[in-house]
Amino acid sequence: MKYLFFSLLTFFAGSISNFALAPWDNIFVLVLSFPIFFLVLKDIHNDKKIKYKTLSFIFFGNIFLFGYFLLGLLWISSAFDYKEGFAELKLISILGLPFLLCLITSPGWILTAFLWGKGLRGCFALSAGIITGEFLRSHLLSGFPWNLFGHSIGFNDFSMQIGSIFGFHLSGFFVILFALAPVLFLKKNTFIWGITFSLILPIFMLYGYLRLPSEIRYLDKDFLIIQSKISQDKKLNSNEIENIAKKFLELSKTDNKVDLVIWPENAIPIFLSENENIRRMLMLGIENSKNLLVGDLIIKNETDIYNSAVLISEDGRITATYDKVHLVPFGEYLPLREYLAKFNFLKILTNEQGLSKGKSYDPIDTPLGKARILICYEIIFSNEIMRAKSRPNFIVNLSNDAWFDDNSGPYQHFSNAKFRSVENGLPVIRSSNKGISAIIDPYGRVIKKLPLNEEGSIYSRLPEEISETIYSRYENFILLALLFLYFLCYRKI
Repeated sequence: MKYLFFSLLTFFAGSISNFALAPWDNIFVLVLSFPIFFLVLKDIHNDKKIKYKTLSFIFFGNIFLFGYFLLGLLWISSAFDYKEGFAELKLISILGLPFLLCLITSPGWILTAFLWGKGLRGCFALSAGIITGEFLRSHLLSGFPWNLFGHSIGFNDFSMQIGSIFGFHLSGFFVILFALAPVLFLKKNTFIWGITFSLILPIFMLYGYLRLPSEIRYLDKDFLIIQSKISQDKKLNSNEIENIAKKFLELSKTDNKVDLVIWPENAIPIFLSENENIRRMLMLGIENSKNLLVGDLIIKNETDIYNSAVLISEDGRITATYDKVHLVPFGEYLPLREYLAKFNFLKILTNEQGLSKGKSYDPIDTPLGKARILICYEIIFSNEIMRAKSRPNFIVNLSNDAWFDDNSGPYQHFSNAKFRSVENGLPVIRSSNKGISAIIDPYGRVIKKLPLNEEGSIYSRLPEEISETIYSRYENFILLALLFLYFLCYRKI
């Protein structure tokens, strides 16, 4: 009965932890959820009747994360509503994805069990284990670094500036220590450490206050972001193509002469790359710009289809392209097709050809400068932004969030754009069908934005990039160094 109660309590603690993330952004909920979880682990560790303590840590740790993933990723299931026959897969996405993520992160709980000790040492063990698990799920099996605990510092422009040093993986390590401060107040010998941990967030805020300039510097280059509100049903209806094109041309009307107009991912559901006449007609309809950056599907080698971005010039020529490198599993391709095709319930997926993977991370030349293009959820992979030899001047994120409902998903997707800006010191231009579209300065501050489900346009000059950040230079070596130092000293804590 005791362990049933512990299981329910742990699931509850993991579930409510989601309120620390967008759109709620209440980081202080972690000050409740993590102490509850810590006290459960402490009781398990002290119970001499439990023969396999490591297995117990894995069990309760995964219950905590299952609650966290289950409620935090429910929005993904809405993507299966767009086509008849996909509804049966909703249950798999609702329960299967959290289970898979828990499985991937399990080595983190082994680390926690191995390092566990009383009081302070237990706090470090829990933080190190969770961040190790997050690191694994960010890289294994295509990776899925969504809803990291470090993302909870995105509630404030000041607090998230620490990401320019640590990134948002390592920032999560300190966030968890901050959340565990209450358990250290329970004993006199750890009271000072409790005060120290409770100062982590104020120190982050102070650093952000000192780092943020009062003014934003702009270049003499301007652009227009278009946000449409076109349902996925219409995008899949070939009879709607003309109306969709007219809608984008209408939204692109502006009194300003701009260097570049930016439309979202796969804005017009046809192969623009195969239709030069249509490209010319579109450019004739865009009166105040000679260049259009838009998402498109490109056919290469007769059979390979790429989710791409194309830069179209005034005469309808395609002057630059980017092919999406990091594809969405089960959305844009089926992993392990030769094995999964044997399962009848996945037949609807395996019958679809899927998309091909791009090969280059290089920025493309645009009228605004060198642009690192990121299509849809490529924006969540911090380790893939700076893989080219040349540093871009800005980041462009083209997306289509009409696949999903209006719950937390689109808000968290948008937050990732701010995080990439902070980490790399680059402005981000985001154009999304349905939203949220915005221009973000190199410190992650939102200059202008269009909210969810509102169509329109954003005119802006391009914010100037800042110098390379500590994180963009060293990335996850900082995380590895911290964990190494912890291994050296944990016995003395």
